[in-house]
Amino acid sequence: MAIYALADLHLAISDPDKSMEVFGNGWQDYMTLIRENWEKTVRCDDTVLMPGDLSWAMYLEKAHEDFDYINSLPGHKLIGRGNHDYWWTTVSKMEKIFEKEGFDTISFIRNNAVTVEDSLVTGTRGWKLPSDAGFNAEDRKIHDRELIRLKLCLDQLSNADPDHKLRHIVMLHYPPITRKCTSTAFSELLESANVDLCIYGHLHGLAHNNAYEGEAPGGNPLIYKCVAADFLRFKPLEL
Repeated sequence: MAIYALADLHLAISDPDKSMEVFGNGWQDYMTLIRENWEKTVRCDDTVLMPGDLSWAMYLEKAHEDFDYINSLPGHKLIGRGNHDYWWTTVSKMEKIFEKEGFDTISFIRNNAVTVEDSLVTGTRGWKLPSDAGFNAEDRKIHDRELIRLKLCLDQLSNADPDHKLRHIVMLHYPPITRKCTSTAFSELLESANVDLCIYGHLHGLAHNNAYEGEAPGGNPLIYKCVAADFLRFKPLEL
């Protein structure tokens, strides 16, 4: 049994007009490629962490085909919220609908902590960094709210595993750190909580050049990994 990660599927089965194929540069037939790579890599008893931007559907009721696709893939999936997951609503509502639709291989990560093998997984969305172009007052409000949610996530890890016997993994959609900005309020929280691994997505195309991967600056043992689908060439990454 293994743990994998893949974010930013940007599925458009439910809304074909929003297919990422219009962006070219490697997105051609990406939904087929995801399935092929996934089925070659992931087994039924594995778990895949999916930190956001999974479906282009605007409403959960309109996302059936996209989640039927995800549900049909091997393994159990722990999914988080991305900035384009407009369908996301309350966890209780999503769980009720997924149960009704029979999407039994998908669970939600939202300020909770889930044990997977030798790891404890939590996560939230995150947000733009103050160093990002166009960061404004509204972004500041969301940024600060997401910091509070991250703190709640880290508290969940500490409460569930106070002796840190498990590997602590945090799923974020937005990168908490970049090559241009190697110290942020998000990274400071993660590093001070002795998180072992932080995975994130969101970065596409030329933005891949800004992805920070590897050990945290300053020698902290925290490892950062970008798991955006096109960054990984649409193949789940084993963690």
